[in-house]
Amino acid sequence: MRSHSRALGRWIIRTGLPCFLGLSLAACAPVRPVSYSLEDSEIFIAPRPHSLIVAVAVLEDRRSTEEKDWGSRFKLPPDLAGAVTARIIQHLRVSSVFSRVQTVSGPVDLTDPVRVHELITQSTDAVLVGELIHYYGKTHPDRRVEGHVRFGGLKLYSVHTGELLWKGDADKLLQRQERNPGRDDFYAVEALRGAINQVAIQLSGQAFSRQQVYPIELPAIRRWQVGVLLPEDLRPPEEKDTEVRRLKGNLNYSLYSDTSQSVDKSFFCGVLGICSTPKWAAAPVIDAVAEQWVQKLKTADIFGNVLNLATRGITSEELRQWSEEGIDAVLISRLAHSSGSVAPPFETRSFPIWSGGMGFERRFKATALTRIEDVQLIETRTGNVLWKGEAEYGIDRTIQRWESPMIILKESLSGTLDRLVKRLSQFAQAPD
Repeated sequence: MRSHSRALGRWIIRTGLPCFLGLSLAACAPVRPVSYSLEDSEIFIAPRPHSLIVAVAVLEDRRSTEEKDWGSRFKLPPDLAGAVTARIIQHLRVSSVFSRVQTVSGPVDLTDPVRVHELITQSTDAVLVGELIHYYGKTHPDRRVEGHVRFGGLKLYSVHTGELLWKGDADKLLQRQERNPGRDDFYAVEALRGAINQVAIQLSGQAFSRQQVYPIELPAIRRWQVGVLLPEDLRPPEEKDTEVRRLKGNLNYSLYSDTSQSVDKSFFCGVLGICSTPKWAAAPVIDAVAEQWVQKLKTADIFGNVLNLATRGITSEELRQWSEEGIDAVLISRLAHSSGSVAPPFETRSFPIWSGGMGFERRFKATALTRIEDVQLIETRTGNVLWKGEAEYGIDRTIQRWESPMIILKESLSGTLDRLVKRLSQFAQAPD
């Protein structure tokens, strides 16, 4: 029994299974580069492969009896199809073929309305299914080695329509001469990487229309009552820490984004009368997102009424309750970045003034970036995701007069929401 456990441990380490078993998530998760681009981020209405949320079903094990016996001799996991599926999921996550890749428990029957509703409430757009047909390694007497992995019957189905979006196969046969053969299981693992690469490359080249992924009959939503939820906070720790320091009234940080210098706060309070937190720092940025959403959506007249629900996250029970209360849909989102700074003056220019003295013009560098991701308009009655989007708005400019970092940050947040509202307005057009 102990030898089985040791063999399984070695196989897990070689194949990288810690990534999807939760043992090394920080090392495995893709890192999004920070950008201050003023260009529109991609905001989609017609999904493409990287914009879909996909659930991967465990591959059906179709290996021959001989190959299963080979796997037993090399102490591979009894549920090899499940282990290979987990490896596929991790690879697709890292390669960013889809916006999100998740597992699906149990069999997938898209003719079962209960099962379909369950998948939709999990925000799943499509399901990938398939078969594990070959998985083995071999060493020949002439020191020639080979590994063979084959996936068959790979199919990607739309959860919303049941339509077949893509089908394909992957077959990787590795053959070469080795000086030190004998690690037959290792050659199979190496072939597995190649087979998964084939799947990812094929999927990344697809382009799916909205009509393929979602039902063609879209509801008229202009007069809907919509609730806006507080965004989930996905900002990095350093951005959250920066905001806390601003809100605590660290005037030195607020003025110059430079905490290395000390400030006598008693001077500001006694002489200048600045004793309380400035108005621009009255509330955390993330708490202001929902209210700004509400105001901008009302101004754009997209929906009949827009409410701030002041809550985060949704469950099927909450959707049902909101539907009974007359709320037709809810907007959820994630705040990924919110950073703003004003650097100390990098240039000071003197100029004459009318009284005969000299004035000094100081120039500052102001930067900000706000990014909102995974925005979804979810119908409360059905749990269907009707629209998805993401946007960012960056600021990188020179200013003549000092402005607080929070003012710059709120400007970038406003620009991000404007972009989302513009695209949502285009989607929501319907005959009155």
